[in-house]
Amino acid sequence: MFIIKEVEPQPITEEIKQAVVPWVWETGTPGKSKAAQPVVVELKEGKEPVRLKQYAIKPEVRREVAPIIDQYLNLGILQECESEYNTPIFPVKKPNGKYRLVQDLRAINEITKDIHPVVANPYTLLTSVSEKFEWFTVIDLKDAFFCIPLALESRKYFAFEWENPDTGRRRQLTWSRLPQGFKNSPTIFGNQLARELEEWKTTQVTVPSMFYVVLQYVDDIFLAATERDICSQLTISLLNMLGQGGYRVSRDKAQLVRTEVVYLGCEISKGVRKLGTNRIAAICAIPVPRNHQELRSFLGMVGWCRLWILNFGLLARPLYEALKEVH
Repeated sequence: MFIIKEVEPQPITEEIKQAVVPWVWETGTPGKSKAAQPVVVELKEGKEPVRLKQYAIKPEVRREVAPIIDQYLNLGILQECESEYNTPIFPVKKPNGKYRLVQDLRAINEITKDIHPVVANPYTLLTSVSEKFEWFTVIDLKDAFFCIPLALESRKYFAFEWENPDTGRRRQLTWSRLPQGFKNSPTIFGNQLARELEEWKTTQVTVPSMFYVVLQYVDDIFLAATERDICSQLTISLLNMLGQGGYRVSRDKAQLVRTEVVYLGCEISKGVRKLGTNRIAAICAIPVPRNHQELRSFLGMVGWCRLWILNFGLLARPLYEALKEVH
């Protein structure tokens, strides 16, 4: 869970507006990677199909979720199916009062083969940002997992039941894109984006590597450069690569060519990396954990801050040992 300093939206400069493809900015329709191959999901040997009943959803909540379902159906991200697999969905209310669709894929995750995670370590990722870098860009990809297609033979694993609030008709739907909540989605997406970033750097970037650095954590991209012109040039090139590659970028969360940005909960400027003020306040406000679930949540929160906590390993060891005792 990320709790970070709020990034104040800033107008995109005319320089960038005129230089980048306009469709790179998200407009409510998820993108689709032009380079990604359909993902084949492999199950563990001998595992039977998972069939779990749908949770009860209040009629008024179902009506709130129906437009989301309809939109995904119209876009082909959801499709009707008949599958021996079924896992429940549950709408989650967001702070703005709207709902987002969440699927409980724990049972599917349990029977799916693991793939080795190569997601960057957030604790050490920023150590490569030296004091020579003065200009920064942070890009957040919108609906990133939906940019990766699922192979036809793997879509049945992610089926769920949906009842139309107007007609009462029940049917199964499933995803044609990589779903949220699937345990391998972050690694699969991260690997795909990393390949495309690497190709961009080797085929399109002419700036010597000593003058810039590009970091990636799943769908969050960080660019640092020694000079403003270099940062601007690379930002434009990167945005064009992403847009032409089928990805969409959040305009509101974009931090383009700035001297101070927020990335992975850290406030970053020339020679400075510090915890975001909101994150510090959030950690200080956490009550004393009363059970193992709360302890696990607490350790997850403070774990992101281990670089700023002296002797974190020694201090946290008894707490991690307490978690092991329940298994």
